[in-house]
Amino acid sequence: MRKAPYVALAVVGCTALALAVLLGTFASPNTISEVRALGKFILYNSFNIFCRRWWAGSPEAVTAVLWDYRGLDTVFETTVLYAAVAGCVALGYTNLLKRKNVEELKKREGLTVVVKAASKILFTLILITSVNIALHGYITPGGGFAGGSTFAIAPLLMIAAYSTKRIMSMGFKFLNSATLRSLGLLALALVVLSPLIYYGFVLQNQFKPYSKFPGYPAFLGPLFLGGSLLYLNVAEFLVVGMEFVMVFIVLYFMDKFMERGENT
Repeated sequence: MRKAPYVALAVVGCTALALAVLLGTFASPNTISEVRALGKFILYNSFNIFCRRWWAGSPEAVTAVLWDYRGLDTVFETTVLYAAVAGCVALGYTNLLKRKNVEELKKREGLTVVVKAASKILFTLILITSVNIALHGYITPGGGFAGGSTFAIAPLLMIAAYSTKRIMSMGFKFLNSATLRSLGLLALALVVLSPLIYYGFVLQNQFKPYSKFPGYPAFLGPLFLGGSLLYLNVAEFLVVGMEFVMVFIVLYFMDKFMERGENT
């Protein structure tokens, strides 16, 4: 009976995959090739260097949509994530402060030597990949949220292979993560609100004919910056990555207390 939920989940997953394949196979070619007017507008203008009236300074249309054409929606999504993490941390971390044996749990030995050695390699690769995803999000698919989510896997892997004491010795402490998260939020606010100083608009990226704000530089000599999109992606990377690390630390300790049969 314990396996019933997993079997049901597998059946639902396989059914959904089969339906997706069938729909893709039998879909009308005309339906696939059709692009709505809004899609045409974004594809035409997001990196149109010959007509910059509505451009976003980014060849990656998805990032242009997320941080420029509908940037306020992304800000609200970040706010929802922040509120959810704040609630989780407020409940969990406050409870942990009452415990007297948290330090004992930090000293858990971890898994085998083989797993630890492999984890070190994967840890480095994950960090490099996550930073690359965040920094190149205005050029290739990715961005701050995807990079931050990828980054969070690295400390989670070290918690499983070693212990929380190991990642905390590497700087992934709860308060450090909270500080970096706050810096990321501050950077987001600065980039989002700075155009108001020049009589621009919130989240304005490039110059618009109805605004005095000249726009964030899309180029710096031979370097392509993508306007504000690069800065927003880096800030989002810090916010998302550190929030996930905070949640993982709290959930790890709460799970260990529950395993010991202690009341939470």
